[in-house]
Amino acid sequence: MKSKLLGTTISGLLLGMSSFSALANIALDERTIPTPAGISVEFAELLENRVVAPAIPAPKTQQDWLDLQVMFDAPGIAIAVEAAERLEVTYESRKFAGVDTFIVMPKTVSEEYKDKYLVHIHGGAFVFGGGESALREAIWVANGLGAKVISVDYRQPPLHPFPAAIDDAVAVWKELTKTQAAESTAIFGSSAGGNLTLATTLKLQELDLPLPGALFVGTPAVDLKHTSDSWNTLRGLDPLGQREGLIDGTFEVYAPGEALDNPLISPVYAEIESFPPTILISGTRDLLLSDTVRMHRVLRAADVESELHIYDGQSHGDYMNGLIIDMPESDDAIKELGQFFNKHIN
Repeated sequence: MKSKLLGTTISGLLLGMSSFSALANIALDERTIPTPAGISVEFAELLENRVVAPAIPAPKTQQDWLDLQVMFDAPGIAIAVEAAERLEVTYESRKFAGVDTFIVMPKTVSEEYKDKYLVHIHGGAFVFGGGESALREAIWVANGLGAKVISVDYRQPPLHPFPAAIDDAVAVWKELTKTQAAESTAIFGSSAGGNLTLATTLKLQELDLPLPGALFVGTPAVDLKHTSDSWNTLRGLDPLGQREGLIDGTFEVYAPGEALDNPLISPVYAEIESFPPTILISGTRDLLLSDTVRMHRVLRAADVESELHIYDGQSHGDYMNGLIIDMPESDDAIKELGQFFNKHIN
């Protein structure tokens, strides 16, 4: 009887396997997605009032890109300036190693960070998020950890495509590590900043330069060549919108004419043998969830010490919302980040 049942089960599996090709493109019925159970009241309120904006086409000309940069970055600048004032985080613009940077100082510097800076590389799809808009994540980390941060305001497309951003980050790293130990220093960034954190570290390896003691890589765009699964499966749930249109356009102006499987452009294709300990964060509604998961598996395949934290219901970069509202999930992300850095660089 058991043998017959087992045979039936195997036959069913084989029958299912024969139809796998038909599942390559799945059309789903329209569904209502409820507020996730177990998230905080504060995050639930934000989530329930969230609107996913309509798709934005990519600009056609260089001037159109430059005009959109100004418009796109204005809200981020306002958030950063307000948050800095409210949290009593100070910052100043400074040339460092010939690169535009911001030196960000929390109200109170923790003992672990009194003799060093963390290095921040901002996000914004490579094209956006520059100037004071870059300060948002830097302020969140500086305030949350009591850490001094040097934020790299790297040169951006369309005027400065790949590898300008990486070159700027490497220049800052080389100068900074003249006065503080590389192994006691972390590099961090989210989204395109997560990509650039990984790519900068790969470049440091290529140049045989000292590597950071730890990385924080938030919801990184690590595959500019192919569209990872969650870009499709979570479309409509993440205010980031969709890859088609504007975001694909930013990838094109970032690396025009380049091989998109170059690991310095798409770090998921790197052949990693060793790498600094890395903490990655994403969410179950994040369009870049699959990119984050894939990068984590690449690191784990190379036996790199790597932590992956996925927050329920969160879209792209939601863990940073503690910058603008009191949100327990954001506090938890800072706690995890602090513990990781304490283990590896403090």
